[in-house]
Amino acid sequence: MLEYIDHIESATSPTLVLLHGYGSNKEDLFGLRPYFKGYNLVCFQAPIAMGMGGYAWYPIDWNNGAKIIDSEEVASAKSLVLDAIEEWTASKQISGPLVIGGFSQGAILSTAVYASGFTADGYVFLSGYALPEWRNQLSSFMSTTPVFQSHGTEDPVIPFEWAHATAELLTANPNYNFHEFAMGHNLNMPCISKLQEFLKKTLA
Repeated sequence: MLEYIDHIESATSPTLVLLHGYGSNKEDLFGLRPYFKGYNLVCFQAPIAMGMGGYAWYPIDWNNGAKIIDSEEVASAKSLVLDAIEEWTASKQISGPLVIGGFSQGAILSTAVYASGFTADGYVFLSGYALPEWRNQLSSFMSTTPVFQSHGTEDPVIPFEWAHATAELLTANPNYNFHEFAMGHNLNMPCISKLQEFLKKTLA
């Protein structure tokens, strides 16, 4: 099972599963815990050690400055995450609503989980995007599961245009929400506040 850090309110409380970004670790998004009081929170750690306390969910090939991602590597990571969620919920006897999300590489991975049709009560994509090869699948994918996607208009790592293109693919979902913020590749308080609103409405 993947390494993790968690906080449990109760077995029936809503659970947020948050997946960190490239070069980060399980402690990163766990730092958001004060903003999500009343929720269970579990942050899994990616399996690929990068040194200096950083981890990755799947490799990125930086050929000629381009970020090249192998969708099969993403699929392998997705399977690891789904297995970890199943093991964690069973071991902790968690029975409440489940929201899956992540930041950057973790958001891309969460998008893959969403596109696979995995049943969750909500999804959160923070500063991520859908790989181009998923376009056909997502454009015909029918879902009503609530989705929160956010992106910074000044993001220097994952261009805003990539996120916006993903948003266009997901608008068939009536419960899909896209929010843009004047920020870089990070989360600011307006974004966190909107996410709090989304969770309150979704998990009411």
